[in-house]
Amino acid sequence: MKTAAACRRRLPYGLAVAGLLVWTGPAPGQAPSALPPWTPGTLDIHHLATGQGNATFFVLPDGTTMLLDAGDANPPGREPIATPYPDASRSAGEWIARYIRRMAPSGRDPEIDYALVTHFHADHMGFVSEGSPPSTLGDYQLAGITDVAERVPIRRVLDRGWPDYDYPEPLDNPSVDNYRRFLEAGRRDRGLVVDRFAPGRADQIRLLRDPTAYPSFQVRNLHANGDVWTGTGDEVARIVPPLETVAPEDRPTENHSSLAFLLRYGAFSYYTGGDLQGVPPDGFPPWHDQETPIARGIGGPVDVAVIGHHGSIEPANAFFLSTLRPRVDIVPAWSRTHPAPVVLKRLLNRRIYADERDIFILEFRDETQAAIGGRAQQVASDHGHVVVRVAPGGASYQVFVLENRTESHHVLSIHGPYPSGR
Repeated sequence: MKTAAACRRRLPYGLAVAGLLVWTGPAPGQAPSALPPWTPGTLDIHHLATGQGNATFFVLPDGTTMLLDAGDANPPGREPIATPYPDASRSAGEWIARYIRRMAPSGRDPEIDYALVTHFHADHMGFVSEGSPPSTLGDYQLAGITDVAERVPIRRVLDRGWPDYDYPEPLDNPSVDNYRRFLEAGRRDRGLVVDRFAPGRADQIRLLRDPTAYPSFQVRNLHANGDVWTGTGDEVARIVPPLETVAPEDRPTENHSSLAFLLRYGAFSYYTGGDLQGVPPDGFPPWHDQETPIARGIGGPVDVAVIGHHGSIEPANAFFLSTLRPRVDIVPAWSRTHPAPVVLKRLLNRRIYADERDIFILEFRDETQAAIGGRAQQVASDHGHVVVRVAPGGASYQVFVLENRTESHHVLSIHGPYPSGR
């Protein structure tokens, strides 16, 4: 017997709801539908399913653009650790750039106004190896974020490390060294602006083209490097003890240092937080839980939450979920270990919060679904690019799931509209 998840793969417009297969797409014989172009006043958030890590492309209400991460976990010349999408003929960075050029606002040359790197792991920034091609723009190689920048100009970069890259200890590896050469060449030759992401601020990411037309839009920086917004003004609290007091085996890692932010547009709200943790492994210090203080700062529900660390075993603790109560959960999974069964169980648990919720997984591999069992059938989507489209003014939003096995990007399913601010 075919499971509902298997049916979704066979019938690209099928959607499982309460065990039933509901037809949501065009009638047989019709051409696949396309995502309508972005229009001014609309907020688009594209979660790209490349199979290689995280990449999220934003088109803000006035046309300002932003890229959050550009993962490429499969270095050239080595055995792939995951299945690349659409295929292995191009690097993940090139696929991301091609997607951005297609989905960017029309009428001007595509560019990225803000590029953010949540933390310095390959599935968020790219893996540089001896086989990574050289840039034509400077003395560095192309992988992930630098690969995207070769094809789509980046105007400003925000990351957790600038300018020292010494927290929690000096970063010294080929991928970070390459990234720093990219920043230096961009600042010297192309006017690239680089800033350190500052928790607490609500003015570091802003609309650049017509800000007065959309006064309800805001991005609040929530966390980086152990500093977290308290929910009061621009105030931050330090949740990591002085490093000299921390045992070496307990020191914060890249994941613990990830940046997080809360985006608001009218009544709509959206949370994302890199690879932050909410459920530290047994025996680790309680401050390894970053989600609880972040949730306290946010202080209430959000419409959409991106589940941290690809849905691995550490994110989405009960307090975090019961405080944010997301209507839509997006899990940027790509590995066979994502999402972890215990995390999917928490996301579906109505005892944590009773509200309706839809769960969208960018790549829910067949072997992972088989290991999880029946709960795997309860997700709204098990593969594809996931686009959150917020209506002008922010009162409602829809979720579009787009084909990622080809560059057709045709619409697999449409969900909503959902009312914002529930």
